[in-house]
Amino acid sequence: MKPELNLTARSAWLDPVAPKPAGPDRPFWTALAAAVIVACLGLALASGRLRDYTPFGPYSVTVPLSFKTYDPARWAVMNAEDYEAALKIDPTLPDPNSVGYADATALPPADPAALRDEAFVGPPAKSYVFRGVTALDRERAHYCLTSAIYYEAASETDDGMRGVAQVIINRARHPSFPNTICGVVFQGSQRAGVCQFTFSCDGAMARAPSKPNWLRASRIASAALGGYVFPKVGLATHYHTTAIWPRWGKSLVMTNIVGAHIFHRWRGRWGMPDAFRAPYLGREPVPGPYLPVAQQLAILKGQGIAPGAGPLPAITGPAAAAPLPDVAAAPLPSTMAQQGRDIGTPTAPAPATPPVTYSDPRLNQSGQIRQEFQKSGEWIR
Repeated sequence: MKPELNLTARSAWLDPVAPKPAGPDRPFWTALAAAVIVACLGLALASGRLRDYTPFGPYSVTVPLSFKTYDPARWAVMNAEDYEAALKIDPTLPDPNSVGYADATALPPADPAALRDEAFVGPPAKSYVFRGVTALDRERAHYCLTSAIYYEAASETDDGMRGVAQVIINRARHPSFPNTICGVVFQGSQRAGVCQFTFSCDGAMARAPSKPNWLRASRIASAALGGYVFPKVGLATHYHTTAIWPRWGKSLVMTNIVGAHIFHRWRGRWGMPDAFRAPYLGREPVPGPYLPVAQQLAILKGQGIAPGAGPLPAITGPAAAAPLPDVAAAPLPSTMAQQGRDIGTPTAPAPATPPVTYSDPRLNQSGQIRQEFQKSGEWIR
């Protein structure tokens, strides 16, 4: 009979099991030591003490180049006359039209004079079309801009008139000024001596405009309201005659001299294209001047006082019988507003109308500059 093997019995040849020491288990101490080491490494990394040791220190990467220092094929591609010639050398070149780039050879050559002007004047204004809500708004904007162009630059060339028009357009698009054409032109005209454009508060509008220069100013105003940009003055918002230099001249950046006017723009970002983004309201106020011309003349002659300082004394002389009418309230030179046409639309010649006459015979001298109007067009100091 074969004896059975007892596999569970311990062999006498094996070493006896070592007695278990008293106290906590040894794995606990091992885990605690590992945790302390990890914490120390984290603190060292956070403090940057291991930045000079690998693998935590600086390292370098080598990128293989696909061409030599002097590769004739690459030089031939860069010196190719056009894209087709370069494509014959390297068929893997990407299509420039795929990213929206136009063919440079199709662009007209750059004008050196235009580049010099742009470097001196600064960036030009962006084209903007002033569309009034109604035909009356469009006619008011056209009349106000025409008045400013005429009374500020009637003796100037077309470029001189365009410079004045561009300043008014720039102001209407800038948040520092009213966002309407009439608001910009007649800003401050309700008080003598604080108007932005002196013709609106120094009695200059008492002169009846000459028809040829008024029509020329009207044509330039129509183009400016229709989006025409005069780049020679850039983003100018101020100007003055060459005969004076105001105190604020040094605080602005001069852009150019056109005719008898020196043009300036704001410094810094306030004078860059991003600032000229004020929306056009489309609702034009009633054209000025907001201080009657009769009161302007009285103040100019020393026979009146500014608004708010007391009652206006009576005007003596031939004009005492009736107040002087306001030229701004007279019929406009064109009949576009009454016929509901857009600004700049040519119209048939209107029937001849009698000229506007004034109670004071001294004002019925069209085309002649009187002594009190010799400085008309200059900024008030």
